[in-house]
Amino acid sequence: MAILYFGEKENHLMRINLICLASLFLNACTNFDFQGQGKDVPTAGNVSIWADFADSLMLTQMKDVFESKYPKARLQFKFASETDILQAVNDGKCRICVLHRDFFPDEKQALENRNFKVRNVKFAKSSIAIVANKNSNLSVISENELKKYLLAEKTNDDTKLCFDRKGGNNYMYFYRRYKLKEYVRSSVVTRKSPYDVIDWVSMHNGYIGFVGVNAIADKTDTLAVYYQKKVKILQVKTDSTGIAYPFQSQIYTRQYPFVQDVYLHDLQGYAGLGSGFAAWICSQPGQILVKKSGLLPCFDAGRTIEIDTE
Repeated sequence: MAILYFGEKENHLMRINLICLASLFLNACTNFDFQGQGKDVPTAGNVSIWADFADSLMLTQMKDVFESKYPKARLQFKFASETDILQAVNDGKCRICVLHRDFFPDEKQALENRNFKVRNVKFAKSSIAIVANKNSNLSVISENELKKYLLAEKTNDDTKLCFDRKGGNNYMYFYRRYKLKEYVRSSVVTRKSPYDVIDWVSMHNGYIGFVGVNAIADKTDTLAVYYQKKVKILQVKTDSTGIAYPFQSQIYTRQYPFVQDVYLHDLQGYAGLGSGFAAWICSQPGQILVKKSGLLPCFDAGRTIEIDTE
């Protein structure tokens, strides 16, 4: 009879997998100074990681699990807008960050010209959820209609837009996608966080808000469940893929149009805690948390099972 082994044997295999992933990640990062330049190593030390507010629930959970696995490691997350993160990188204040895009070629070249070692790993796909007031007549919005709102081409109704933070990831995504002429239109309201966006939309009918899916998609997180119930999540209609919600299955099938790759960028230039955390995010435990948080993992999080038939 076949016996399925879990527990210590599975944990041992997971540790081996993490070591292998770390080795692959570090070996791919040529030009690293493996002597180290800081007080941190891949599983110990103290580092700051800048990230967008959209991923705060997921990354906070990752921090708790990672630090419980590696008690000598301390991750300090600083949540900010995309433009603030990039400014911190440019100023040399940020050496590890999570962004919903890769660095553009000119950004990467500028960093390398200053002797930054630019390395990254894509570990998830996220989406931008569009939410409306519970009493709104809207349930579906077309991509073309949304584009007209953003370009201020549709002014025959009272619909207004609400984003989290000036220069935030969600606004900058549409700013680049539709080549918006204005940085923040006069009819756009900005709030401090995704939850402030949801609160605003829940109290102001006529607004549609934009939030990262992590803020509302984790069914096991009481905060995400609470905020999802406060608003109506809109379906988005496109000419090519039909109507879709911003959730994992529609991200996977490429039905939902507003999807972003999520990267961890490590600019430390040596094998430090940033590269260790990057390897862990790509391992089974990290990818399970990605999936649990409502994002789509980039790596298979299947379990390794040993079968003894004797």
